[in-house]
Amino acid sequence: MPSDHRYHRQALLPGIGERGQARIRDSTVFIAGCGALGTVAADLLCRAGVGTLVIVDRDVVELTNLQRQTLFTERDAERSIPKAEAARLRLGQANSTVRVRAFVEDIDAGTIEDLAAGCDLLLDGLDNFETRYLLNDHAVANGIPYIYGAAVATEGMTMPILPRGGPREGARIRWAEEQATPCLRCLFPEPPPPGTTPTCDTAGVLGSATAQVASHQVSQAIKLIVGDVDAVDRALRSFDLWRNEHRAMDTSAAANPECECCVHARFDFLDADPAPARMLCGRNAVQIRSVVARGSFDLDRIEERLAAHGVFERGSASIQGVLDEERSPTGHPVSVLVFEDGRAIVEGATDVDWARGVFDRFIGR
Repeated sequence: MPSDHRYHRQALLPGIGERGQARIRDSTVFIAGCGALGTVAADLLCRAGVGTLVIVDRDVVELTNLQRQTLFTERDAERSIPKAEAARLRLGQANSTVRVRAFVEDIDAGTIEDLAAGCDLLLDGLDNFETRYLLNDHAVANGIPYIYGAAVATEGMTMPILPRGGPREGARIRWAEEQATPCLRCLFPEPPPPGTTPTCDTAGVLGSATAQVASHQVSQAIKLIVGDVDAVDRALRSFDLWRNEHRAMDTSAAANPECECCVHARFDFLDADPAPARMLCGRNAVQIRSVVARGSFDLDRIEERLAAHGVFERGSASIQGVLDEERSPTGHPVSVLVFEDGRAIVEGATDVDWARGVFDRFIGR
C-alpha cells in the first residue's frame, strides 16, 4: 500500500491537500503532559501524520486514568508504566511512520529549553497553571505558537497563542503581526493561588469534555501547520457540556500594551529556579527533585536500599512501592515513586517538609 494512501481522506480536504499533508509530515509538535488532553491530542496528531511528536510527562499510568486517557490500558496501570513510554508504544502501533520522542521528565525552567528544542508548536496537555505560564514564556521568547487547553468537571477551555513580534527566524509556522494574539499573561497576568481552582481530583472530569478540548486544540494546530493562519479560531473558547453552554470571547482587544511577558520580555517563569519540592495538583503528593544532575539516579542502588523497607516494583524508568512501617502525619500509608531523571513522588504527603524528610531517609540526596 503506498505510504500516502493512509492520508487520502485527509488530503482531500481543501484546506490541506497534498501540500498541506507534506507540511504535516515535516512538522514537530511538543505535547506537554500525556494525560486526558495529551493522549487524545497525541493520538489525533499521530494518525494525521505529524512527522515528529515530542511527548513529555512526569507520571505513571494509574487505574483512575483509564476513564479518559485514551492511549493507556489496564496492563499499563498494573505495571505502573510511565505515561510517556506507554504512549510511545501505543502510537507506534497506530502509525509506525511517525517519530515519537518520549521523555519521562518534569517540565520546568531547567528542562524546557532542551525538551522543546526544534519544535514547531507547543500543545498544552497540562494539569497545573505554573507549567502553563512556563510554556507561555517559552513560546513568546522563541516565537512559536502555543495552544492552551484545560478541562475539569464538565467544562473546557482552549485558546491559541501566536506571540506578538512574529515567528522566530526560519520557523515553519509563520504569521503576520496583525495575526498575532494576546499571550496567556495578557489575559491572566498571574496564575491563581494554589488550592483556589478545582482540579480533576477534586471536582471530577467528564471524558468527553477533555476529548472536545483536545480535538479543538489539534484542529487549530493543523491549521497552523498547513499554513492556513486565517482559519485559526483566535477566540478564548469555553464550554460546559452538562449545561449545554458554549462561549467564545473575542481576545483581539485583550492584548495588554504593558504585558510583562509579550511586551516587556520579562520571562518570570522561564527565568525562575526549578522548585526542589512542590505539592502536586489535586493530590496528597509531593514531588522532590534531587540536587544531582538530571538523569543520574542509580535505580539499581536505590532499589536495593528500598527493598528492606517494603515491596517495590521496578519499571523501565522507575521504582514504585509502599513503605511498610511509614505513615503520613494523617495516618495514611506512604508510597514512593522514584524516576531515573532525579525525581521522586511521595504519595500520602500533605506537607512538603515532611515529604523531604522521607526522601532524605529512604532515597538520599
